[in-house]
Amino acid sequence: MLEAESILCFAPDPWSDIWRNRHQIMSILAERNRVMYVEPRTYLRQTVDMVRAGELHWSDLRGERVTEVMPNLYVYHNLPYAPISGRFPLKQLGERIRVRSLKREMQRYGFGSPILWLCRPEMSDLIGQFDEKLLLYHVVDEYLAYEGVADPALARRREGAILERADLVLTTAPALWESKQRHNPNTHLVRNAVNYEAFAEAMQSDEPSPADIMNLPRPLIGYVGAINTKLDMSLFVTLAESHPEWSLVLVGPVRVPESDPMLQRLLQLENVHFSGKQPVEIVPYYIKELDVCLLPYKRNEWTRNISSLKLYEYLACGKPVVSSDVPAARDYPDLVAIAGDAERFVELISEALTGSSSEIVARRMEVASQNTWRHRVEQISTLIQNSIE
Repeated sequence: MLEAESILCFAPDPWSDIWRNRHQIMSILAERNRVMYVEPRTYLRQTVDMVRAGELHWSDLRGERVTEVMPNLYVYHNLPYAPISGRFPLKQLGERIRVRSLKREMQRYGFGSPILWLCRPEMSDLIGQFDEKLLLYHVVDEYLAYEGVADPALARRREGAILERADLVLTTAPALWESKQRHNPNTHLVRNAVNYEAFAEAMQSDEPSPADIMNLPRPLIGYVGAINTKLDMSLFVTLAESHPEWSLVLVGPVRVPESDPMLQRLLQLENVHFSGKQPVEIVPYYIKELDVCLLPYKRNEWTRNISSLKLYEYLACGKPVVSSDVPAARDYPDLVAIAGDAERFVELISEALTGSSSEIVARRMEVASQNTWRHRVEQISTLIQNSIE
């Protein structure tokens, strides 16, 4: 594994958010390297809203900027009083304050010329600011396909700037590799994975079920992960309404607009249970209790480019998986039941509830055990070392 490097990872989500690939990767890399996980920068509108809501206090301006969450892994909390702004001179002033503050903390915690790890197109302005020895761009989604991108042309230019200057580009899905390697020849496919040991431990544990689902009527049909706009919310409604005897369990933060009619319908159904965001160490115990696990994605450009992290987590527990017809599911056609429409989705869940042989359960877990985060970090480490050399 990579050793004795300083890694400066600019993340698009807080460390306290649900764990994604960057949380897993940085946790492992920190075993032999120094890692600074930089939480998202705030924008001027966010800061103004925080002030108006009474959520920003003078103590926030004087608070510690860095928290050591595990040995060698430091989380940098961005400055709320130096937000990103497009206006002169706030833009230049805010940037100078943010960079100086972070450099000061890097020096304080012994970070030398770092590997600069960027995760989003809007981070292109960070290139060259930190005397980096290597620029790595980690592409986990087709960001231009996100709903609500304000200026797609600007996002495309920013990503182009990163791809042009990156020493190494990592992608998580074949479609992403195909599109990004046209712009940077040192582009590689490194899929998502699973912390297999944590899930295997949960499966063998005598710990009771999570309290909020312990007494729900069986069977439990569930989805675990961020509940956002890449999911087909109408499909959830169809499942719950067509089989009121099923308990539909949704584990994760809800990031669908409250006005969404399908979300409002789900909130009214007695057999739908929202468990909310759960700590990473508790997630395996929810999946352990599910009878069938779901990948209910919309079919669009966003989902054509995903590598489903939760698929490996489902398989690590040996659970049957029913999915929309997206490329991530087609990688394992013998292990994932793929539905072309809502009616077929319901049928495949019913079939999965009839039970799985011990052989197929073992096969699911075997595939998961071959796709661990440690495997991925070893792959990434080799790519980084080759790029540095």
